[in-house]
Amino acid sequence: MTLLSPPPLGSPWLGDWPPGLATEDDRLRFARYAEALAFSEGDQWLGKRRRGEARLTFNYARTLVRKVAAYVFPSPATFSVAAQSSSPDVANRAERVLAEAIAENDLARLDVELCVEASVLGDAALKVTWDAVGRAPVVAAVDPATLVAWWAPDNPRSVSRIAQVYGMTGAALARAFGPDVDTNGLVPDRTYPVVEDWTVERWTVDVAGQRVRDAANPYGWIPYVVAPNNPRPHAFWGESDLVDLYDVCRELNGRMSVLAKVLELSGAPIAVLENVDGSEGITVGPGAKWELPEGAKAYLLDLLSGGGVGLHVEYVNLLYRVLHDLSETPRTAFGDSGRALSGAALEVEVQPLVQRVRRKRAAWEGVFRQRNARLLDLLERFGGHDLGGLRRTTTIWPSVLPSDTDSAVRNAAQLVANGIQSRRTAVAALGSDDPEGELARVLDEARQLAAVRSELRASSFEK
Repeated sequence: MTLLSPPPLGSPWLGDWPPGLATEDDRLRFARYAEALAFSEGDQWLGKRRRGEARLTFNYARTLVRKVAAYVFPSPATFSVAAQSSSPDVANRAERVLAEAIAENDLARLDVELCVEASVLGDAALKVTWDAVGRAPVVAAVDPATLVAWWAPDNPRSVSRIAQVYGMTGAALARAFGPDVDTNGLVPDRTYPVVEDWTVERWTVDVAGQRVRDAANPYGWIPYVVAPNNPRPHAFWGESDLVDLYDVCRELNGRMSVLAKVLELSGAPIAVLENVDGSEGITVGPGAKWELPEGAKAYLLDLLSGGGVGLHVEYVNLLYRVLHDLSETPRTAFGDSGRALSGAALEVEVQPLVQRVRRKRAAWEGVFRQRNARLLDLLERFGGHDLGGLRRTTTIWPSVLPSDTDSAVRNAAQLVANGIQSRRTAVAALGSDDPEGELARVLDEARQLAAVRSELRASSFEK
């Protein structure tokens, strides 16, 4: 194969990993992924269902994760390329081609999906490669359960090697590798393991135990970018946001199920008979008549008496509070504060969520720097764009709260008016994909308006 890009990814490999790759810590990580994913998809009860047991599942876990991701990315993030020693024209050209690559790969949507996945599993990953046929960079999401990594002992952010294991059918292998793989004995419908092993210097591919690729790394960097969620300072992999919500979500499901059963039984009251040997011929319903022997008593059991339901409701409300506190997502984030509050008071109430969003954005800025540097490198080396070696980008985030937009515009205008900041910098900071083009349009419009005003003054003077 002459393509720079690796073969298309197959399905997750469900068999045993090749020896020497996955450690015991990796297997525990895979198990945590599976548990968190099942919990997010609604498998939140422990043990088997008992006969007659009602099990309701209110999937607040998935809703809260999606809500936070919506605040992290209320609209797509944009990027500014630092000019460094190059001219502003080169930086502007780099911004344009980067924005085009991001749009072609639909990364605005992928960023939200990866944010959700990282929050659920604890990690997300993507792969940046070059498609030599389409002559364009390709960014694809990668299941972190297919990855193992090696890093420097004293710095988990210094990755030295990443390997990925996935499955491809015999027919897909023949199409992807052609003569590079020995297809004799491969069953077309059977899935075989494919191992891609990357270091900065080498790239190897093993298919069903046979080495089909062993060459120099065509990129000079490892094409995977891992996005860990809230990793410990000395750890490489992250932790799921659902860990703190497991118990409270299960308890909420249990209490709501009990309350639903109580209300169901109250709608179909239980008849209690005393001093009666049998209940034949006794039915509960409008107009029913009972003939009871002497000394017998009959009454309907009222499960709602004594304020029992009120205790259930109070406990459920307490669980809701715990749920929102642990997730740092106040009820106000759902558009309902439960009381009339001023704008400033609402911002204070939603402040925990804003702080959480800022923590997540700080982590994603590192991911975007790595991803964008790889994209710019591919576009210059293989795409033929003269980018002056520019690789460093700055993320321009959209406002977390709607009121922040007006404040950002006022601050930018004041900085420009006082000569502290250039108009180009202000336009870029407000989220424009093409600050140079936008500034040129503003200046052109100003010249046109000046010409019109000059013509009007001349016409008025002649009269």
